[in-house]
Amino acid sequence: MSAAHERTQTRHRVSTTDVPKVAGIATALVAVNILLMFVASYTPLAVLGRLLFANFFVGVATFIVTIGGGFWISNRGIEADVLPLAGAGVALIQFGYTLLGSAILGLVPSELVVPSLAITTVLTGLLTAGVVVLVYRTDRSFDRWQLYSRGLFVAGFVVGGVGFFVTPALVLLASVLFFLGFVTDLTYEIWAVKANRYASTLRNAIGIYVAVMGVFIHILQLVLRVLSLLDN
Repeated sequence: MSAAHERTQTRHRVSTTDVPKVAGIATALVAVNILLMFVASYTPLAVLGRLLFANFFVGVATFIVTIGGGFWISNRGIEADVLPLAGAGVALIQFGYTLLGSAILGLVPSELVVPSLAITTVLTGLLTAGVVVLVYRTDRSFDRWQLYSRGLFVAGFVVGGVGFFVTPALVLLASVLFFLGFVTDLTYEIWAVKANRYASTLRNAIGIYVAVMGVFIHILQLVLRVLSLLDN
């Protein structure tokens, strides 16, 4: 298929996607998850999260089961037009991110929790807006970026696994690869909305929500490190 023909098809499909509705649902899911993180950071759930994510392999497994499993379940529910199943998948995703986020927030002084969430929300919003501008102001296809994101996630797992036994520096590098994986996935998901890759508004919204929260978590860790240094 020629690039010109693909651009023509993409422009033709754009009008069939309810972009404001997708953005609204995704934003609501992200907002709820941030609120849940904040509340859970003051509960025993944060302790459970720290126990699970203290070990690299257990943490990755927990992430795959909750976020990855929840995304798979939600997609199956959408495909089968079974809304309760899709809702259960979303709830599992929310639980996974809440578990991880509360574990991170539970490690810092309580007075830094709200400022860190506020700063992270702004930075994540700016990055997301930048991706939206990039995708919607170019005719480039980002179809393969989903494959690239998966490659980055696999690379992060391999590098982190080696680093767990060799040096913490590699675990830090793995975190960078995971972050790039989520940014790449976010780019793909936003392009998928533009290209009307998925017929379901809910599927589009959940895809963006999962990617945005992945970016949010990684920026949150960086923000907390900087605030902790300034606080000391």
